[in-house]
Amino acid sequence: MNYVVSFLSMAIKFATVFLFGATGEIINQKSGHLNMGTPGIMYLGALGGILGERIYLDAIGPSGALNPFMIVFMPILFAVIFGAIGGAIFSFFTVTLHCNQNVTGLTLTTLGVGIACFFIGTMDTSRMPEVGMALQHAFTGYENLGWFGEIFLSQSWFTYLGVVVAIAAAIIIKYTRVGLHLRAVGEDASAADAAGVNVNRYRYIATLIGGAIAGIGGAFYELDNVKGMFNVADGIDAFGWLALCIVIFSMWKPQIAIGASFLFACMSIAPTFFAPYLGGARYATYLLKMLPYVATIVVLIIVSILDKKNQPPANLGVPYFREDR
Repeated sequence: MNYVVSFLSMAIKFATVFLFGATGEIINQKSGHLNMGTPGIMYLGALGGILGERIYLDAIGPSGALNPFMIVFMPILFAVIFGAIGGAIFSFFTVTLHCNQNVTGLTLTTLGVGIACFFIGTMDTSRMPEVGMALQHAFTGYENLGWFGEIFLSQSWFTYLGVVVAIAAAIIIKYTRVGLHLRAVGEDASAADAAGVNVNRYRYIATLIGGAIAGIGGAFYELDNVKGMFNVADGIDAFGWLALCIVIFSMWKPQIAIGASFLFACMSIAPTFFAPYLGGARYATYLLKMLPYVATIVVLIIVSILDKKNQPPANLGVPYFREDR
């Protein structure tokens, strides 16, 4: 029982990283932007989170007591800023300069990974493990609630924030005028423009917000999961690529992305948890690591054949030239 509880608790922690990345990318794609720079943006968010935490630690000094609010607020603030900067770079090239979205996104991923790896590697991380431990749990006394508390109430503030952001995004996209305009821009930019919707503005704002949300996911992984002890092999970009898969798996619905992120997290950590039971069978471990990608392909095929309502935005990845309207 303890093994199952530990597995599920860890899965929720990893799902948080996926959820921020997927929610941010869903907002991007709803506007018609296929932002394959999300992995790089998550790296930029990790850089921002570490920098924000470093600024706070320098302000209180080596012996200063950690403020529970500030150790959460500072990394989120800087992760949002750095993630939004990544989104702004993508929008500038794709909206203003009309560059190819795929090429721009892949270039942004390479840029974000390189910049983050270089600068985070030069930062002082001496107190980061202390910060990481302080971020571990949002609530106290969860141990008294047995397995329920261990699984659902032992998470950090980032986890609960991720769920709130995903639900808020789902409500805004589906039930508000802003969401209607956003969907219109992604489905038919020319028609939206003819109806008086500023296509470029919506795409810029959607990409800035989507980048900011994805950046928080990178900061969470860096500060909570690895306690700020950055390693290039951590592979935050791998979470970004899987977040892109979750967008498809969840059929571009943030509320479904909550469950999809948890499922992908279970599949992602399964090789580590089940390795002792595989008797050193290396190939079985590799097969388990393929599960998230196989699941995405299966869902994509099923949705494409059977579900005509839950398709990607019609103008996804298509640049908009007002002169061609």
